[in-house]
Amino acid sequence: MANRTKGKEVVSDSPAIGSSCSVEVDESDVSKSCTQTGEAFASEEQPLWKEMKAVTKDVGSGGNVHFVCKHCEGTFVGSYTRIKAHLLKLSGHGIRGCKKVSTEKAREFKRLQDRADEIHNKKKT
Repeated sequence: MANRTKGKEVVSDSPAIGSSCSVEVDESDVSKSCTQTGEAFASEEQPLWKEMKAVTKDVGSGGNVHFVCKHCEGTFVGSYTRIKAHLLKLSGHGIRGCKKVSTEKAREFKRLQDRADEIHNKKKT
C-alpha cells in the first residue's frame, strides 16, 4: 500500500508474532491491510506459505494477498495457487518460477505439497 500525504496512519499490535496491521484514513478513502510472516498463514494443507517472508492481506478483499518470496525477494500478488506455481516452477499460472530455487529444492517442495494434498483429500472423504 502506498504512503499518502493526507490522513493519519494507526498501527495496532496483532496477536501473531512479527505482524502488524494499519489503517490509513483519508477524506475520500478508507483502506485496511495486515502484514504477517508466511508462517502465520501456513497449515498442514498449505505448507508453502512458510517460504514467504511477508504476506499482506487487504481486509475484505477475498483470497488474494501480496507476498514476498524468501528465496528471490520477489513481490507478487495472488493466492496460494500462485505461491505453489512460483516455488514449484509451474507454468500457466501467470507467475514466473523462482530463479533462486534449485531443481532439487523444487522437488522437495513438490513432495511437501503432495503430502499436504493427501491430507486434504483424506479430510474430504
